[in-house]
Amino acid sequence: MTLHHTTGLAAVLVLAASASAAAEPPPNPTSFTVEALGFYQFESDINAGGSMALDEAALRLGVSHALSGDVRLGLDLGYDVFDYDFSPGGNGLGATEPWSDIRVAKVGISGSARVGDRWTLFAAPSMRWATEQGASMNDGAYGGVFAAATYRFSDRLSIGPGVGYFSRIEDDASVFPVLAVNWRLTDTLRLSTGQGLAASRGPGLVLEWQPPNPWSFSLGARYENQRFRLDDRGVAPGGVGQDSSFPIFFAATRNLGRTATLSLIAGAKTGGNLRLEDAQGNKLSEDDYETAPFAGGTLKLRF
Repeated sequence: MTLHHTTGLAAVLVLAASASAAAEPPPNPTSFTVEALGFYQFESDINAGGSMALDEAALRLGVSHALSGDVRLGLDLGYDVFDYDFSPGGNGLGATEPWSDIRVAKVGISGSARVGDRWTLFAAPSMRWATEQGASMNDGAYGGVFAAATYRFSDRLSIGPGVGYFSRIEDDASVFPVLAVNWRLTDTLRLSTGQGLAASRGPGLVLEWQPPNPWSFSLGARYENQRFRLDDRGVAPGGVGQDSSFPIFFAATRNLGRTATLSLIAGAKTGGNLRLEDAQGNKLSEDDYETAPFAGGTLKLRF
């Protein structure tokens, strides 16, 4: 195994999204969620030539059930479609149009348990399948687990250590430390991990302001790294593609009654990098891309 190359960031900033949520479980014994996302990443130049844009749509279904006042179990199902649009140019990776439609399916379970008055234990194993359209989903399978233990110092602060372990397609496993935090700085300001579908893309921090009205506002950043198996018809038959970046984003969220929330999101992906590998995981080409603005929205229903 090798240590993930964002370990330094993870040791200080990485949060387990569900671990934060576990510290404040919903009051109902059983809850269901449906969350949909639509997203557009505007065209940005690839350093060696050409450009790239991205359309994304995603759907997540979740159920959470309290076995008792101290133990809760959850199940999450998700499906994403990433439609890459390359404009050829130059002589680097962008000139090859290395992949197009990527699909990612996820199945995950989670469990949290309160231990005494202060500790909460959390674990969330999951399996994912990430492939280009036309490739076998089994060829893009990988999985892992987040686990954390948080200590409630007060009604405003819960914090604790954890670890993440994930296998990667044709690469060494990624292992990184986790710091799970849920910190209410004031009555209207909170620092924590992001929650929901967008947060599942990668570790990060979110600062949320919730004034006394139906709107709330948040500013956040996270790390994303998507690896996926390619089909047999492209420039790297059966190979592996990778898209990594550090998105910085602003979101405005409004409650729509008691069961629905709508979030509008805008931001930019920084430090973008594209990598193309052969079927054994050997690098064929790698290029950075310029800062890429994006915009989108999510609709979440809970009942």
